[in-house]
Amino acid sequence: MCGIFAYLNFLTPRSRKEILDLLIKGLQRLEYRGYDSAGVGLDSKESGKIELVKKQGKVKLLEDEIYRREADLAFDDTLNCHIGIAHTRWATHGVPNEVNCHPQRSDVTNEFVVVHNGIITNYKDIRVFLTQKGHTFESETDTEVIAKLVKHIYHQTESKDLSFRELVEQTCQQLEGAFALVFKSTFYPGEAVATRRGSPLLV
Repeated sequence: MCGIFAYLNFLTPRSRKEILDLLIKGLQRLEYRGYDSAGVGLDSKESGKIELVKKQGKVKLLEDEIYRREADLAFDDTLNCHIGIAHTRWATHGVPNEVNCHPQRSDVTNEFVVVHNGIITNYKDIRVFLTQKGHTFESETDTEVIAKLVKHIYHQTESKDLSFRELVEQTCQQLEGAFALVFKSTFYPGEAVATRRGSPLLV
């Protein structure tokens, strides 16, 4: 069973190291659920970008990878408003590896990233539709279709006045199955949207 965790600091200064430590601690509290890989998503040191760190195996291996990349992740930078997301994965679609690990992304620039617990029963149909629209898939997961679908809807919407919540609502209307989700996007800095249908989610 997958585990998802998110941390938001709003007008509360936190270093990137503090944020990453909190995300790791959140994942450690979910280890009892069983998993085969883990990952985190947070704001990059490059303004307007999202950084993903993913690792097959235990949370400790993810933590080691984060500390190995200390300089690239700019541990000492202070962020006043930030949303970080994290995930432990129990493989259902695709083998355990870093590509199939969450957060899953919409594209190589990480415009939208999502963590997911549950199963999308119509993901094959959505995958075919998005492939026909020119989207390229890199993982075997059902979750990747969510990240690419929300990107597709965002770019197909003529008015960019759509709120993040409204965008996620439109995306979830196309999904079948049981799920708990947390979304993060470069287009909505400092925001996250969490939603559920069937699967548990504690806010």
